Amino acid sequence: MRIPANWPWVILASFLLLPWLALLTLGGFWLWQNHYLAMGLLALASFYGILWLLSKYLKNRQVPPFDLPGVLPDERWSPTAEAVWSKLDKMAEELNPADYPLTDSGRLLHLARQVIGEVARHYYPKAGQAELDVPLRNILFIAEQVCRDMRQTLDEKIPLSHLLTLDDGLQLWKWKDKLKTGHMAYRLSTMLFSPTTAIPRELSSFFLGKASTYPIGFLERWLLQTLVKKIGYYAIALYSGQLAPPRLSEPEPEIDNTTAIKKPLRILIAGQVKAGKSSLVNALFGDLRAPTDVLPLTDALTIYSLKQADMGEVLIFDSPGYGDESHWFKKDPQQALGGFDLVLIVCCATQAGREADAQFLNELRNWFDERLERRLPPILAVVTHIDQLRPMREWQPPYDVQTPQDEKARNIRGALEDVAETLHIALEDSLPVSLQSRGEYNIDAVWTAMAEKLPESLRAQYLRCLPEGKDKEKWAMIRTQLANTGRFLVSGLKKLSS
Repeated sequence: MRIPANWPWVILASFLLLPWLALLTLGGFWLWQNHYLAMGLLALASFYGILWLLSKYLKNRQVPPFDLPGVLPDERWSPTAEAVWSKLDKMAEELNPADYPLTDSGRLLHLARQVIGEVARHYYPKAGQAELDVPLRNILFIAEQVCRDMRQTLDEKIPLSHLLTLDDGLQLWKWKDKLKTGHMAYRLSTMLFSPTTAIPRELSSFFLGKASTYPIGFLERWLLQTLVKKIGYYAIALYSGQLAPPRLSEPEPEIDNTTAIKKPLRILIAGQVKAGKSSLVNALFGDLRAPTDVLPLTDALTIYSLKQADMGEVLIFDSPGYGDESHWFKKDPQQALGGFDLVLIVCCATQAGREADAQFLNELRNWFDERLERRLPPILAVVTHIDQLRPMREWQPPYDVQTPQDEKARNIRGALEDVAETLHIALEDSLPVSLQSRGEYNIDAVWTAMAEKLPESLRAQYLRCLPEGKDKEKWAMIRTQLANTGRFLVSGLKKLSS
């Protein structure tokens, strides 16, 4: 049975009813008649004092009285987008609802400008007024999307929100002070005419008055935080190029339908000379064909095309072996290192020197560290020639490298740990294989690891393709505008000549 997340508030509400049930059972008059009223009030005050302490505990622990949806970042965002989202998340947590009343549109507009300005300065730190360096249509699009999402949230989560009109809200606001005055008169009259019921109620109000307003304050804070995060979400999507406002002739886009061009997934096979790259390519992909419509990133890479049910079309980039002196990726690092969505680095288990492998990965990581708008592709190390580890004449797979029981398994485990430590990757991303002609071993584990890395690869692919998709959308818009301008000029000339 699933326990609801707001169970402390359920307990609090239940305990609020218990003293009243006891009071109804015993009878207030009986207490007064038998001189137990003072004792009863003391017990009641003690009870509500305990509840007040519980309410303070819940507030300090920020346990919400009810569940409300939050705004989550897009998992495909780049590191720079995640950094600015962290700033906005902190801004939302530190908001004081008293500084931004929901009835003050001017203050809310100021808050929206703060959020957009924070995003703009993050993407354009050298601009004087970065928040103004965005097309007006994009600002209007942010407003459209935020209003749509807020309306949907109110319809789904706030009871009777679809029935409350602006006039209703304004009238309630005008009558707020009058209702407060009338409520005070009512409390005084009940103290005079019915002290038995009024005194317990006043005690309850004294001890739990602030606690009872907490759900209202929580709602106000949630609405403001949601507003800040929604504005920030769409501002990040626009400034990063993830989302572009549609033209009026196009359907309204969802956040998932971005301007990125769908292109094949790119897998790089890298490794030192004689590490077993060619054998791994043959074992994994079998017969490959060279694509006719893909240009290589560098002259050194050989490209093959593969159709996979799980991954769609995949391009395999087979690179020449590197060493301590030869580095194909250093000839043109601007083009050579940023064009891949998954990297398989092939390491020989019997080869002691791994400096060349470490240097290649350092170059790759440095390239992405300098471009936070991109995401480092996942890296898998395929450790080959494990059958040649000591004892060399023994080869009776499979071997349990998680809990090795014999010398061969322990040596395989040691080779995996050495590769993982040298290349600074997780041990589970270091995969043992044998590619000997008499029988391949553990190739399925490589395919399984590639499938597990697919979500990360797709995120890397998404950010790789995003700039090209953004440029395509921009030029399409310019062509449409030029065509419309041309038609307008031709129409004007015809009117002048007639």
